[in-house]
Amino acid sequence: MDVVLPRRRRGTNLTIDPVLVSAGKAAGLNLSKIAEDAIRSALRLTQQEQWLKENAEAIAAYNRRIDERGMLNEGLRQF
Repeated sequence: MDVVLPRRRRGTNLTIDPVLVSAGKAAGLNLSKIAEDAIRSALRLTQQEQWLKENAEAIAAYNRRIDERGMLNEGLRQF
């Protein structure tokens, strides 16, 4: 079982459209959580894109190998 420890938060300033801030607060949204989640999501996407870029050559080589020789389990599949 994973133990989740509370993380310390750091105050920061963001420049956000004041209409969005007012509407978000009026709707009872946790703007800090939304910003944190959006940053986390953007980081994840950036890391995925970087991984794909770094591994593009290996992925292409693997795909060529499959095209040329087929899957490793080609003779074992029943579908």
